[in-house]
Amino acid sequence: MKFINDYALKNGFSISEWQHDIISGKTKAESRPAYKALKANLQSGDILIVSDLDRLGRDASDTIAEVKDLHSRGIKLVALDVPYLNEWGNKDNDSLHAMIIDILVTLKAHIAQQEREKTVDRINQGLAVAKEKGVKLGRPRMSMLPSQFVKKYEEFLAGRYGKIDHTGLAKLIGIHRSTLYKYIDIYNGINQSSPKERDSQQNPAVGSD
Repeated sequence: MKFINDYALKNGFSISEWQHDIISGKTKAESRPAYKALKANLQSGDILIVSDLDRLGRDASDTIAEVKDLHSRGIKLVALDVPYLNEWGNKDNDSLHAMIIDILVTLKAHIAQQEREKTVDRINQGLAVAKEKGVKLGRPRMSMLPSQFVKKYEEFLAGRYGKIDHTGLAKLIGIHRSTLYKYIDIYNGINQSSPKERDSQQNPAVGSD
């Protein structure tokens, strides 16, 4: 939020509406309640500002589809992490804007997707090695997550930090934003299990001979 406010101040305009989605990055754009509501209210000539382009969609295809849909409706898009798209003076150059959008969106979205796929591959390789060594694998446990993250994230969910966004939360905890989203996915996966499973994950039984 701070980055967008700073951008607005630098370019002499104010933000008319904010929307926050506290949801996994794996969720498609059309399934994100806050974003869906915001998009429904946007009209031709409006300007949508996002801190990160790849948070518009679940993957490359979803992100590209969202950006093209916004452009087709005459909605200007400013993405603070993308060169040219973060330049306020370029927002009204439709022909050049369309061409740059196609190039940059396709490139950046595919890079982001490749990074996610590499992360999944590394995790799967690690699990395969562990399984070969006879390590018993199970559901993620809350103890796998840093206690500082769990404490701050639960305070964040409870509204203790006001209008702070995920970028601000990551800085507060002292981790990269991509790491924050990974922790959130693990946290949500644990909390979606049954109460009995969740209790055993949070308080694993200890036995002795």
